Amino acid sequence: MSVAPLIRSLGLACGVSAGLCGCVPSILQYDRSNPVVMSSLQHGATRDAVLSAAGEPLDVMVLPGINGVCHNYILRNQGNSSPYYVAFNAQGRVVNAGYIDCEKAVASGYLQTSEPIKQRY
Repeated sequence: MSVAPLIRSLGLACGVSAGLCGCVPSILQYDRSNPVVMSSLQHGATRDAVLSAAGEPLDVMVLPGINGVCHNYILRNQGNSSPYYVAFNAQGRVVNAGYIDCEKAVASGYLQTSEPIKQRY
C-alpha cells in the first residue's frame, strides 16, 4: 500500500481547511454585548444614544448624499479588532451600521437612503 495518496489527500484536506479559515466570521461580528453594536441596532436608534453607549468615534465622515454623518469605530475583543460604522441621517437617526468602515459602506452603496434603520433582530 502506497503512502503517497494518503499524504496527498491529507495535504489537500489541510489546504482546504486553511482556505476556509478566512471565511469564518470574526468573533467580533456577532458580539451583541458590544455597546456600539447594541446601541446602533436598536429600533429607532439615535446619534445621542450611540454616542452615550459607545463614546466618541475614531473619526466622522460627512455624507452629503443623505445630509448626514458616518462614525467609524474599531471594535476590540480578545486581541482581535474589526472596523464598524454607524451612519446617521440629518435627524440623527441611524440609517445603517456594519462591520466595515464608512468609506467602504459608501463605496458599496449602503448609504444611499436617509430612512432610519429597520428592526433587524
